[in-house]
Amino acid sequence: MSVKNSSDIKGIKIKTVNLFLMIVACLLCVMVFVESFLITERHNIYKASMDDYVECHKAINELRNASDYLTSQATLYAVNLDSKYLDEYFKETFRDRKRETSLEVLELSHNGDACDINMKLALKESLSMQQSEYYSIRLILESQGVDFEELPEVLQTVVLSPKDRSLSAEDKLIRARQIFYDISYNESKKRVIEYTSAASASLVDIYLRQSAQDEKDLSKMFMVERILIITLFIVSLTLFIFLAIFVLTPLHQHIKCISEGQRMYYRGAYELRYIAKTYNGLLDKNEIRTSILRHKAEHDPLTGLINREGFDHIKTILADFSEMIAYLIIDIDLFKSINDKYGHLTGDEVLKKIALLLSEQFRNTDYVARIGGDEFAVIMTKCGDSPEDIIQSKIQKLNKMLQNKQDDLPSVSLSVGVSLSECGYVKEMEEQADKALYRVKKGGRCNCSFYDAGLTD
Repeated sequence: MSVKNSSDIKGIKIKTVNLFLMIVACLLCVMVFVESFLITERHNIYKASMDDYVECHKAINELRNASDYLTSQATLYAVNLDSKYLDEYFKETFRDRKRETSLEVLELSHNGDACDINMKLALKESLSMQQSEYYSIRLILESQGVDFEELPEVLQTVVLSPKDRSLSAEDKLIRARQIFYDISYNESKKRVIEYTSAASASLVDIYLRQSAQDEKDLSKMFMVERILIITLFIVSLTLFIFLAIFVLTPLHQHIKCISEGQRMYYRGAYELRYIAKTYNGLLDKNEIRTSILRHKAEHDPLTGLINREGFDHIKTILADFSEMIAYLIIDIDLFKSINDKYGHLTGDEVLKKIALLLSEQFRNTDYVARIGGDEFAVIMTKCGDSPEDIIQSKIQKLNKMLQNKQDDLPSVSLSVGVSLSECGYVKEMEEQADKALYRVKKGGRCNCSFYDAGLTD
């Protein structure tokens, strides 16, 4: 063909088509890269949200535990008059400051929201309880003849009422111990639990909403990325088919690679590596869902307490525990008569009430479970030096609350058998606690008994 007639040739020029398709392919590659970068950024945002949830949940528990710890140390000091408890109390108050630190952690990402507000309310209630504890501690110190100048600075500002100031040393000690049983003090303690629980619920709600939004955004991004990859494949395939038709010999090897999937493997390999990384993030979410399902499987639906299956799992874990634990079997006295007289709905309400009181009375480090119809069990860890006194006090308080009721439910009482172990859970503890419980039942119920080696059936 002469140059003169070249302008008459009809058809698409290879160079033009190749240049056009290559430009389109390059643009698609850039778009896939940008979308992958955006997915990475979104994944990082999701990971940061999950890390924030873990840290904030830990901070909420830290504040609650620190408040409980201060209460326990002040109570132990009032009961035992051992200065080591007072030293631990002031160490936590002025040096460790876990409550204040927990709130600072939460404010970094939740300042002003419902979670932060509830935490501040919990701290306020805890500080209110601490004022009562300061008052009790000063009464104790004055009952022991400590001079005003020798009192810790924080206690020097505590002003005793004229009535309390005029009490004898023995009456001041009695008054100091009574403070821990005052309704206002225990109401504040209850509100600390309520506010921290509300903060935890708010945190979960924030996290779930953020997680749902992240999942939705990721789904859209993955859909866009898939569309881009499919379009890129079509453009690439069109380019090589076109070149195969019009340039058979030079591009024969390229057509063979496409037919064997070599090019798709190269492009796919990059995406597969990234998808594997992203899939790990989805697995983390799936583990959280699995944890939620496991929680439902291991908890009693009526009371919300750990069920027998979950309790057996805890006992297995505590078998390797190297510290003292206490095993309590708690039975509701004459519960069948309540069901017979008032009906099962009232009986269920009584069970829920007792479950709530047990959860409030025992600490977060203890495990409260419903192991039968009207039978509960508790494993206490970190029992301290006088577990018998602590347990006896708790059961007496529970029975007093159940008998001096402030609702429409019938009065009930609890019989409790206790077994102690110096080195974690052993299978004999349940049988020992049963024997101790039998002694309580035989002795008139509404009491607490501790197993000893001389106890017989």
